[in-house]
Amino acid sequence: MSDPILEQLLGLPHLTISGYELPDAKTVILDIQPTLKVALCPDCGHPSADLHDYDDPRLIRDLSIWGRQCFLRLRGRRFDCVRCGHPFTERLEWIDFGSSSTRRYESYVFELCRKNTPQYVSQLEDLGYDAVEGIFLRLGKKQLQGNSSVASA
Repeated sequence: MSDPILEQLLGLPHLTISGYELPDAKTVILDIQPTLKVALCPDCGHPSADLHDYDDPRLIRDLSIWGRQCFLRLRGRRFDCVRCGHPFTERLEWIDFGSSSTRRYESYVFELCRKNTPQYVSQLEDLGYDAVEGIFLRLGKKQLQGNSSVASA
């Protein structure tokens, strides 16, 4: 069901949308698949096209679309590195490894927290307080580290 217009509206690189689900009146789930045929080994940096396996599907929170909370359903791909011999899970440029939210969604939550309380953001986004606080602290720390490296240059 690849839809180039929907993929363009989603705005995440190297993905195709293979389906969608509307489980309730406030949620949309988009089934996505990476389109690149190779992935870089995080251990040695060598590209690999040797697809080993797929992870179980997981839901990744993204920015809301059309007034609905948006989740991306992804089956992560696992590759074997021919250079170092290690199996690895593909890293994607729009999400931090192991995260359950896209980088742009986390930036959105961070900006909301700068102007509101974490409790308010938690209620507004229907996101757990600990998740909101974790995003705010992690991105705040990154921002401070970025500013300190610029100041010391």
